[in-house]
Amino acid sequence: MGKNDKNPKGEAPPSKVGSVTQAIAVLRYLAANPAPRGVNTIARDLKISPSSCFNLLKTLVAEDFIDFDPTAKTYTLGIGPVALARRALDPESAFSLLRPDLERLADRHNVAVSLWRLTRKERFVLLGFADNEMATRIHLTVGQRLPMLGGANGRCAAAFGGLGQAEIGDRFAVVHWRQPMSLETFLAESAITRDRGWAVDNGVFLPGVTTVSAPVLDDTGKLKFCLSAIMFHGQYAAEKLAKIGNDLVVTAKRAEKLI
Repeated sequence: MGKNDKNPKGEAPPSKVGSVTQAIAVLRYLAANPAPRGVNTIARDLKISPSSCFNLLKTLVAEDFIDFDPTAKTYTLGIGPVALARRALDPESAFSLLRPDLERLADRHNVAVSLWRLTRKERFVLLGFADNEMATRIHLTVGQRLPMLGGANGRCAAAFGGLGQAEIGDRFAVVHWRQPMSLETFLAESAITRDRGWAVDNGVFLPGVTTVSAPVLDDTGKLKFCLSAIMFHGQYAAEKLAKIGNDLVVTAKRAEKLI
């Protein structure tokens, strides 16, 4: 294809601004290399001319995206990207609004209670969680992602995500279940979720971990977020899991009025 050719869909190929691409490369480089780096090292590793690299670094320092040590003359990643990352992760500040409710649930049931957002790329991303000091902690990382139909969240997504059965089948096929799970069983459990308002995964998606989830719906009735209580498998009997599920439903209904 020539320089001005279009792609097969008839769209012009996307153009890139060199300085922007280089600035992003610098930020990614410093994020991947936490030890301080000098301008010549950065320029060499990224194959940028030293003069261009210096100007990029100077601009990024001025914008608080990177920090400069005048004594050692080295650079490290700054705090500027943090505000952008937080906004991208949770544009509606949903976790901040719901945190008191999540903390109350965590204390009441001695579990971790988390808030997940369904992204446009059809994955769940963790916005935040509330722990209980008495509960044995299960490692969670803000920003971690899960497939749309994975775990208890996935059953909620199948029940309230507005997907047809064929779409559910396609998305289900790419989920890595740690224990055997058939599509028929998944669909049956999703139907139960639709009726009672909450879902449970007893160590099928993640061995040794039980999750109970309830959907937070938008104005059209489609899933937007999921509230999920996370605990060790076997920690609670079915009756207690039902109480947790019902409490999550109440909290989810409240969340729908706030976000």
